[in-house]
Amino acid sequence: MAIICGPLLAPAPAWTLKRPVTSPPDRFSFTRGQVLLLLLGCFLSLTVVAYSDYPREDPRPMDPEARRGLEVWRNNNCQVCHQIYGFGGFHGPDLTNRLTDGVLDAELIQVILEGRGRMPSFELPDEDLDALMAWLRLINGSGRAQPEPLQAGNNPIASMHFKELIALAGERGLVTATGPAQEGLDLWTTMQCGTCHRPFQEGLLREPDLTAAASDRSFANLSEILAEGRGRMPATPLDDDQVRTLGAFLQWVADHRSILSELNLEFTQYESFRWSDLPWWEYSDE
Repeated sequence: MAIICGPLLAPAPAWTLKRPVTSPPDRFSFTRGQVLLLLLGCFLSLTVVAYSDYPREDPRPMDPEARRGLEVWRNNNCQVCHQIYGFGGFHGPDLTNRLTDGVLDAELIQVILEGRGRMPSFELPDEDLDALMAWLRLINGSGRAQPEPLQAGNNPIASMHFKELIALAGERGLVTATGPAQEGLDLWTTMQCGTCHRPFQEGLLREPDLTAAASDRSFANLSEILAEGRGRMPATPLDDDQVRTLGAFLQWVADHRSILSELNLEFTQYESFRWSDLPWWEYSDE
């Protein structure tokens, strides 16, 4: 008598898991390939620049006294707090251009011997101090740690800056302030707000640019600041109509910011940016 096992004759269950469909492992994504090629191109470009760059001028030779000054710098761990071309610690200032032609050695020597702020005093012999000054003067002549800020060839009177700029924009047919915006401009000029708040940049004491996108020019905020003052700004009480016209002017400038800021560069005759002014320096062990 044959014995038949039930499970062998049972039909396959309907819930059998199916193998998920996947892409072939050797399939190459075109987008991924573009990203890899871009990264490879950036790496090769940076490699070429880093290893083919050379000084624009022949470097000044380091005389024996300056070389000894470099040893004094290292032996006293000056680089732990100070930087040369940005290399070093950040507890103290960058000393790349500390000893310029208008600074006497005695000024820096006094700081070293007596200390200042968080900097302790160092008892160094005169020979080491003279050698250190010679090295710092050599470093100062090698270039600038920070590029010089762009300067304006034309510096209008601060309180009249916006008025003259907007008048120029009107003469050229770019934009014209009318209605509340013009009234706000007149109020801005009369109150000499531009003495502190400069067009499209921070003021001399970091006063904010009130036409920037992130500035709150709402009636409630302007009223509060003008009535109570804020920080170094004194209270400047205005009635509601004056606050609204001032806000209308600031909003009008913000709406035409791209046109006015570009015209302002021409109006103030700012120097153009030059890539050659950026510092490019390698710390040498020699």
